[in-house]
Amino acid sequence: MFQTTHPHPQMQVITHLSRFRQHWQEAAGDQSLIETEGNVGLILADLVNSFGLTHHEQLVVLGPELFEEVKEMLATPSRN
Repeated sequence: MFQTTHPHPQMQVITHLSRFRQHWQEAAGDQSLIETEGNVGLILADLVNSFGLTHHEQLVVLGPELFEEVKEMLATPSRN
């Protein structure tokens, strides 16, 4: 009788990508995102995190080498 509606997958993608862009805009400050340099590996890691992918899905998307590098980097305390 009652149907539970789930958000359209495309809308979820749009929402996640929009939040991702906003995060980068805040980090870039006054600099254009076109001119902002970024680490591709970390950008991909941010994307898989923003989509809430499981560890297995992250491994598939990032590949085993990048997946392990990101895990190691996140486990290392920041030296700021």
